[in-house]
Amino acid sequence: MRKYFSDGLRKYMALSGLFLISACTLVQFRPLQTIQHIDKEQGYRLEKALSRRAQDDTFMILMFSGGGTRAAALGYGVLEAFKKQPVIVSGKTTNLMDNVDMVYGVSGGSVLAAYFSLYGAETVPSFEYLFLKQNFQKQFTKQVFSLANLPRLTSSEYGRGDLLQEQFENTLFKKTTFGDLDQHRKGPFAVISATDMAAGSRVDFTQEFFDMMCLNLSQLRIARAVAASSAVPLVFSPITLNNNGGNCGYVIPKQVKQAEQENSERHQYETHREFTRDLQQYSDSRKRPYIHLLDGGLTDNLGLRSLLDVADSRTSSMLQHQMANEHIRKIIIINVNAQNQIKKNIDESAAIPGVADVVSAVVDIPIDKYSQESLRRFRAYVDEWNESIGDGERPNRAGIYFVSLNLRDLPESPLRTNVLNIPTTFYLPPEDINYLKKAARILLAQSSEYQRLLRDLSAKPEVEAEINAQDKNQLGKQAELTDFISPEDYQAVSEGQVSD
Repeated sequence: MRKYFSDGLRKYMALSGLFLISACTLVQFRPLQTIQHIDKEQGYRLEKALSRRAQDDTFMILMFSGGGTRAAALGYGVLEAFKKQPVIVSGKTTNLMDNVDMVYGVSGGSVLAAYFSLYGAETVPSFEYLFLKQNFQKQFTKQVFSLANLPRLTSSEYGRGDLLQEQFENTLFKKTTFGDLDQHRKGPFAVISATDMAAGSRVDFTQEFFDMMCLNLSQLRIARAVAASSAVPLVFSPITLNNNGGNCGYVIPKQVKQAEQENSERHQYETHREFTRDLQQYSDSRKRPYIHLLDGGLTDNLGLRSLLDVADSRTSSMLQHQMANEHIRKIIIINVNAQNQIKKNIDESAAIPGVADVVSAVVDIPIDKYSQESLRRFRAYVDEWNESIGDGERPNRAGIYFVSLNLRDLPESPLRTNVLNIPTTFYLPPEDINYLKKAARILLAQSSEYQRLLRDLSAKPEVEAEINAQDKNQLGKQAELTDFISPEDYQAVSEGQVSD
């Protein structure tokens, strides 16, 4: 009996070993198609997309921050409001959602940004049913612990990040690629960002960036870019790309070199040299044949750094052109920031904080401070831009509207406390989704810059309600609301309740 059992065990172990070895050889890294020369008329290019945009007099950029499903839900609430909001653009009545020209997505916000780019107006309501109110995290966890996936996960070239890509494909994106976005997208041009793990720099999924690595972005699946942007360290493994830099004749853009030369006698010269070094780090694929990507929020959780880089280094001549285009009269930049503020009790005790609290601080504090610094710099940039118009220095410039929607700016209320304590995960209960959608409407209602934009677009908010000064005070002294807020939103905040 013992002999039969021993023989059977040996056979089982031998078969299992062969199965694992076979699986590991089958699950190997699949490199992205390389290019031998750069064709600026081909591929998923920002400049090409902007040159072909509709010739109206507004240019609108929407940015979704990181924050898992919390960020996606808040951004979705903004899109819901935009779809219902009538505006008049170039003499035509339309809605605000249909006038978004570009969308930036980071980490959790990249899920919504990519879907919005692919499906346009259909995003509302399909994204809510397909993603927000599905237990994406549970579905992913099942795949991680599935015996069927165990052999693949033992491969050194396949990890939880790759499994995350597959789950995004199954749930939202199927096998669509950036080539599909280039040719068939129904929404705005999307810029998805991740972080280069070794270099600590931002990687944008546009062909302009992939030119540096001599890779054909059109062949890359959208789900892989979203998985890279969402690859939170330790939770998901990095997403790997091959690098073919130095083999397609790439040269640093003239705009960058020109900016460096113009500032050769100023301290800003060092800034431009830093940009040049960042661009050159991909040019030698012999030293860096592979690039490993992590969560985009580590380098730019708000998406604002991309625009600040444009201002600092002129890395995109077409975007600069759009911002100075005489035909464009209004530049609209709306930043949706889902940064939370989890209540902690570590200061209530002399006990040394635990490992989980320390790890959370190590990740959250740099992101928080970096985001605040980006906001301050961008506000200063917008003020300088608009002041130059008012002073008559550049009368042909378009004015910039900068609408910052931040969860932390909600009026003091149980709703604010609730949404700021929603964790960063890929699943939220339906009531939390509804809280975040409600928060989006309230943030829009209390934004004076957003209300100024609507007045200048000759459109009234979807619902108006008269709120007297005493009622406003009940919402909290920290947030002075305009007269544009729906009765149900006002009731929800003032009573600390939200409805589904």
